[in-house]
Amino acid sequence: MSDHESAGCSLDTLFRLSLIEGFTVDHLRRLGSATASFPYCPGVPAPRGRSVLSRVENALASPEADRNVETVRETCARSGIAILTWLCAEYPAALREIPGAPLVLYRAGAPWADGTAVAVVGSRSPTGPGRDFARVLAGELAAAGCTVVSGMARGIDGAAHRGAMHAGGKTVAVLGCGVDVAYPPEHAELREEILSRGALYSEYPPGSLPLPHRFPARNRIVSGLCRGVVVAEARGHSGALITARTGLEQGREVMAVPGNPWFAHTAGSNRLLREGAAPVCSASDVLEAMGNPASRDGGNIAARVLAVLSRERQAGEIADSLSLKIPELLPVLTDLELANLVVKRPGDYYKRKS
Repeated sequence: MSDHESAGCSLDTLFRLSLIEGFTVDHLRRLGSATASFPYCPGVPAPRGRSVLSRVENALASPEADRNVETVRETCARSGIAILTWLCAEYPAALREIPGAPLVLYRAGAPWADGTAVAVVGSRSPTGPGRDFARVLAGELAAAGCTVVSGMARGIDGAAHRGAMHAGGKTVAVLGCGVDVAYPPEHAELREEILSRGALYSEYPPGSLPLPHRFPARNRIVSGLCRGVVVAEARGHSGALITARTGLEQGREVMAVPGNPWFAHTAGSNRLLREGAAPVCSASDVLEAMGNPASRDGGNIAARVLAVLSRERQAGEIADSLSLKIPELLPVLTDLELANLVVKRPGDYYKRKS
């Protein structure tokens, strides 16, 4: 089905089909043979298999489906949750093109912002240094004007969201449950903080439970929203490696933070490096791997400042190295200091916090 043909599908049709769990844009495109037309979407071939046709017809025409649709719509209206179909203008453009794009996204919080997005993902049970590095890296990326995307899970995900917000930046969480469900329960406060600084997205309707099979499926959305994927720390069988794989399939830049080769916690991320992922030791590495996209944003000065602060430097030295005037530099240094990303020493010396 071409984009022109898909426009013949009503928004209501896409919404109803999306309530068939696992039904994506690819399934809609593959519906049927090339000889008979599917009446619900002009130009879309009719389904071949009777079981598929039955599920589609049930979603579009049965009284039970009517009740489900009405319940979801009422819940979203009551809770301020946006329903974004694949053809909606507010549906993120980068996600629309990926294999298996969701027919519908549910959003709580702010609309998707234009600009560069980077996924920072990793283990649910990381080491202390791994968690701290993910937090600092996310803060640096946010200070550079990037939106930090992750999955609000325990460990690296939570650290990435918190780091971005601590730096005063934007963050987006993609959930394996409804956007009205706080999971894990201990992240209920984090969920509220993310809503104040960004948004929550899910392909599952409100009230959907965090079932195990839904988390690997949501990873394609995490990578699909982004220009690059950074695996901060991952064991050999971490779910973060699924996000890296889907990112590679989607043509995203895949990166990994090097880890101790004797440590099981970093076996998966180190394997990505052996397979060709770009190594990441700072936000400047991420921006460079992605072609430095933030240079077209307003936030690149902060990233450049953080990049030169690998050692302690005086404000005048920083300004000279970046060809900036002191009045341009000082507000950026103040913002980074308030974001807890740099520390100021006597004599106007600055150092990036580790």
